[in-house]
Parts: sequence; C-alpha cells; structure tokens
Amino acid sequence: MQSDRRPTVTDEVIVINDDIDVNYGVFKNGFIFRRAANSWRLWPMLEFVPPKLNPTIAEMFDAGVAWTFCEHVSVAVSGWAEYVFEGPDGPITQVWTPGCHNVENGGGYLPTGEFTRCFHDDFTLCCVVQKFQRTPGIQYHFEVVTGSAALGSDALFVHYVTGARQRQTDFDLVAGHVLDIAPSDIAIIGRIR
Repeated sequence: MQSDRRPTVTDEVIVINDDIDVNYGVFKNGFIFRRAANSWRLWPMLEFVPPKLNPTIAEMFDAGVAWTFCEHVSVAVSGWAEYVFEGPDGPITQVWTPGCHNVENGGGYLPTGEFTRCFHDDFTLCCVVQKFQRTPGIQYHFEVVTGSAALGSDALFVHYVTGARQRQTDFDLVAGHVLDIAPSDIAIIGRIR
C-alpha cells in the first residue's frame, strides 16, 4: 500500500529547454500509488477534444472516465501497471504495458478524478513534464510515433523513448526529415503550437 509519497526507485531527468524536461521513472514493484483528483490543476489546460484514436485513453473515456487535456506526455517503457479509474458505475481497471501512452490531438489526457496505480516488473514511465516557471504564452504540441516517419512540419525536438537511441534527443528538425525508428520503437515529437 502507499506508505510514502515517492513511488519511484530511480528517476532520470533529461533537460529539453527552460519549459520542459523528459523524466524516466522506475516505479517500486507492488507499490500502490493514489493520485488525488484534479492533481494536474497547476498545469495550463488545453481546449478539451474527446479522444478517439488512442485506445488507451478512448476506451476509458467511452467507459465514462472524465479527463483533462494538457501539455503532458506519459509513455510506458517497460514492466506493467494496473491503473484503476473511477467510472460512473464504479472502479474500472486498465493494464498499462510498454507502448501505452496518453497522447492524441497534440496533448496528453490525464484523469480528472482520483485514480490508483499498482506497479509490477520495474514499470518504467517516460514523461514530458512542465517546469513551474515556464515561458509565458508558449504552448507545446506533442505527438508519439512508432516506426519511421517523415515530419509533416518543423519540430522543436524529437526524443527517442525506446530503441538504439533511447534517451537521446534531436533538436530543430525541419519538415520532411525522416525519423529512422524501428517498427517497435517509440519517439516523442515536440513542437511549438
């Protein structure tokens, strides 16, 4: 059960710029972590768009779990975790495995209500996180891609979550640049809106 407030065994922070970092956290096996309702309220919210394409989020949205939408990315890298959300008819459990993420429509979906997570097999999560004293007026747009892709527009950065270049970042890429990513690998593309 949640005996302390720090659910991670290790954390690695990779600085992207003055506004955002990438964080890799390995979570304590068997640890149950409760995230309070509206715990994301300090982050600027984006205009809400219902999720449709990302099955991880759309499945829970369709089941009645309420979400916020903001500049945040969470990608499961290894291990697995049980996420328990509160739906209209009671608790709903979803298992997050490598590749599950919260990104669609250029932002990240986060639950509005309280939820818990129980971590197994060194569950590792890669997150793009906002710094508190960020640049006013700047908004970010995120995309998670698997496999090779050509950039449709300029990108501020591409961070490689898994694969041969894991934990590396390329900056200031132009439209048309081809990302060389193996079919099962994951990258996060960050742009200024």
